Amino acid sequence: MSQRGNGGSRSSDGPAPLYQRLPRGPHHLGREEVVRHQRLRMHGAMVEAVAASGYASVSVKQVIALAGVSRRVFYEQFANKQECFLATFDLIAVRAIKRIGRAYRAGTGDLRQHMAGAFAELINELATNAKGASLTIVEVQTVGALGLCHLRRTLKTFEQMLASSFAHSPEAVELPTPIVRGIVGGVYEAVSLRLREGRADELPGLTDELVRWTLLFHTPSMPRMSVFLAERACALSAEAEPVPLVLDLGHRIYGTRGSEISPVAREGSWNGRNDRGEYDMPQQCRERLLRAVLDLTALGGYHELSAPQIFEAADVRGEVFFELFAGKEECFLAAFEEIGYELLRTVADPDLVSAGWPCAVRRVIGELMGLLATKPVYARMIAVEAPGAGPKALTQNFELAYSIATLLTEGAPRKAHSQLAPEGVAGAIWYTIGCQVESSQTHLLPTLADYLTYMVLAPFIGPDAAAEVVINDQKPEERASIAHTTAGDACAPRFPASSGIGL
Repeated sequence: MSQRGNGGSRSSDGPAPLYQRLPRGPHHLGREEVVRHQRLRMHGAMVEAVAASGYASVSVKQVIALAGVSRRVFYEQFANKQECFLATFDLIAVRAIKRIGRAYRAGTGDLRQHMAGAFAELINELATNAKGASLTIVEVQTVGALGLCHLRRTLKTFEQMLASSFAHSPEAVELPTPIVRGIVGGVYEAVSLRLREGRADELPGLTDELVRWTLLFHTPSMPRMSVFLAERACALSAEAEPVPLVLDLGHRIYGTRGSEISPVAREGSWNGRNDRGEYDMPQQCRERLLRAVLDLTALGGYHELSAPQIFEAADVRGEVFFELFAGKEECFLAAFEEIGYELLRTVADPDLVSAGWPCAVRRVIGELMGLLATKPVYARMIAVEAPGAGPKALTQNFELAYSIATLLTEGAPRKAHSQLAPEGVAGAIWYTIGCQVESSQTHLLPTLADYLTYMVLAPFIGPDAAAEVVINDQKPEERASIAHTTAGDACAPRFPASSGIGL
């Protein structure tokens, strides 16, 4: 953005402007140029304000003070703080995409060298504009569903660029979309982790590892594996049915009467009191409150929710709510923690630290994706609501992703071929979940389990052995059906009958 101006002076009620104001009275600038100049100043002010205090704490007052514009000028161009933030995000993201694309095309040599040039430019963009990097990589997650939509739209552009690079390189083969998506999710998490933890100084040394992570999943066997997995995913998707967002939490659903959210009995007259008309014990009230905060957050969003809505929907007295929780944030964090416990119980399988680790990974990931498909509110909390529910929830969400990745990989028979494997696996799984939630296809998560299995296995046992696991671990009738489909593909590379890994 623009350099700090030397003409601003600090006022008693706000920060000093970052930029010189345009001269008053007649000047040579046209209306469009004036608007463009003002807009760029507001973009720069948003970057500075977010870097100083985080998106949640930024106010329009801060932005206009730093930009040196009036409130009227701000609202002539932006409806609110969020719109200004997202326009700033898009400006930075589009510039980065263009530069990375040019760097890739300017490269010479094989695919690895082209990738190295692209990733070097990505790292350069992040390192030379640390504040803008934090806004586009970290802070955008806290904006809510719309911010995550802008982020995933940008990441999908990187998916398209990566997919094209594999598809059109003479020495490479095309990768399935879920694999490309997992790679991008891993790259994103590797960068995000370092920015979140104040380790931006590590970014300049990350280029080679990002290239290594990206190329880990390429194998000449990919076309054959792609056919098998696509056929299996198609069969699974034909059987999958969407699950209503809030019915999976048990006792009730919630209806809306005007602006008031009120409980609606689902089976009988469950109203939070026992048969004698007495209120339940605190633990029972707590459980109802946790269910209510998840359901209501899924229906209307965390930021629109209030404590009274939660305890009224749960049919719990307000004083009981505040005895149990300090407010809606603490209630939400407790509910999200319960989600984490359930997911971790699903993943904590003793076979993951046994000789049968590869097949155990496939089974456990299948169970995890099945759980999220049947309880879509869990997936929504992971993908949308927790990132935007404040710093504590954001940290809790990342810790859950890393705990699951650790459980899945700690029993690997050998060291990973990439130092980025832990964050790469966490990022691949979480980003995949997020994309399914955004497209309202959470019920299809089980169809992606084999792709995610491949993403977890390949860094540790290599892409060919990983491919054998996900292809060979299937029912005989399923294998026969897919073999019939691919029988005419004489050019497809064939896997050995057994390598001691596949079932």
